[in-house]
Order: sequence, then structure tokens, then C-alpha cells
Amino acid sequence: MNPAAQSTPVKIKHQADGEASSDEDPTADALLRHAQGDPDAFAQIVTMYSSPIYGYLTRCGVHPAERDDLFQDILIKVHRAATEHPPTGPARPWLFTIAVNTVRSHFRKAKVRKVVQLQADPAKAESAPSHTPEADVATRQTVSWLEAEIRKLPLDQREVLVLCAVQGVDQKEVAATLDMPVNTVKTKLRRARLALAEARCRRQLVASREEQR
Repeated sequence: MNPAAQSTPVKIKHQADGEASSDEDPTADALLRHAQGDPDAFAQIVTMYSSPIYGYLTRCGVHPAERDDLFQDILIKVHRAATEHPPTGPARPWLFTIAVNTVRSHFRKAKVRKVVQLQADPAKAESAPSHTPEADVATRQTVSWLEAEIRKLPLDQREVLVLCAVQGVDQKEVAATLDMPVNTVKTKLRRARLALAEARCRRQLVASREEQR
């Protein structure tokens, strides 16, 4: 099944001369220009979505050794689908649908359910203020713990959590991406956050008991 087939059909406005107008959707504009043969358009898409897609692969638990290949697979599917099955509306949900379906297929085939630690962004690390070694250790431990807890979430909750809370995708777009009602997105997001909050409380309780010994 084509990964773009599940995207929600919407309309792209057309100008009088027949060319699509996507002033409010730079992704749709770049995809349209790519489909029309603009050699620079797909490079623009890659620039816009390399970080979000790679971050999605990382946070959804794709093994580090497999991320690059899966990332390339997603880009190839986007490249092909842009001409064969282009979006007929908001392009970001369409594009993330391809990424989500590719990751789901990868998990089904490899039976992978591990979540790995987030890799630090070198650019952000260079601009970040200096911290004490103790604070850095505590931060790394917290990130490690959080990733371990995310790993325990069901995949459907993990997908919603990553798209909404990490990637900052609007809940309506997440609903279109995952092909589910907005209320279902809200429910899964609430359950994921509650699970993490409960895990945090348990962690704090354990730490408090250890300090009292």
C-alpha cells in the first residue's frame, strides 16, 4: 500500500494561469515545483524536513544503525509520491504519514520496540550556557530515564506523544497523519503524559527513600 494513500485529500488553489498557489504552505509549494520538474525543489524539502524526520526516527525507537537507511527510504518515498500521489492539501500531514507508515512497517518487519537515547544537537550544545559537571550528569540521567519510560509506552501513544509534544505538530494535523479522530489523539496524548507523570512520581519517591537511608 502506498504510504501516501492514507493522507487526507484536500484542495490546492490554482491561479488563473494554471499554476498552483501555495503561499501559505511552503512544503506544498516545494512539492508542487518538484512535481513540475524544478531541480532545486526537492533539496528544499530535504532541508525543511531532515531534522523533523530524523528526530521522529530517533524518538520512536529506530536503532541508530538503521536510522540512515530508513531516513533515505522515507525521502525516496516522498520523492516518488510527490509525482505519483501528490498531496491535495496540507502537505505536512501528508509527508509525516509517509514517515509514520514507514516506521510502522519497519517495526513490523524487524519487531523492533526499543527506544534509544536522544542524540544531542551539536549546534544547540555549542550555544547552550555552561553547566557544572554534576548538572550535566543529572541532565543526561534524566534524558536516559525519560527515553526508557517512553520505550514502555504503546507505539500508538508514542507516535502521538512524539508528533505533538516533541515535533510540535498541531493535533488536527496529527489526526490526519495517523488517520484517527482528533479526540482519539487527545486521549492517547493524555494517557502518554499521565504514564510519564506517574513514572516520574515513582522515580522521585525512590530517590527520596534513598536519600533518607
